[in-house]
Amino acid sequence: MKNFIATHEFKSAELREQYFQAFSQMSEEDISAAVNGDKAQCQMNWANGMSSMRMFCWWKAESGEAIIEQLGDMNNFFDTVCEEMDSVADFR
Repeated sequence: MKNFIATHEFKSAELREQYFQAFSQMSEEDISAAVNGDKAQCQMNWANGMSSMRMFCWWKAESGEAIIEQLGDMNNFFDTVCEEMDSVADFR
């Protein structure tokens, strides 16, 4: 699998609010199931809640399209741009 950074930009402030409301009612297991599949797995998510119209995620995926497919109905809330990162440095 390849490394991707995905930028998710909410389609509107109202949809952003609906997204965070829906996710606040989901269990960790349900969220994990929604963002992890055979072709794409979300590794980490950065969000600034209601302070930003963007979220960023690190994915391991076969392709950018696999990420979009994995997101499924979440695509109704935001548009996603996936960028493959072929050079990764871990400074830990």
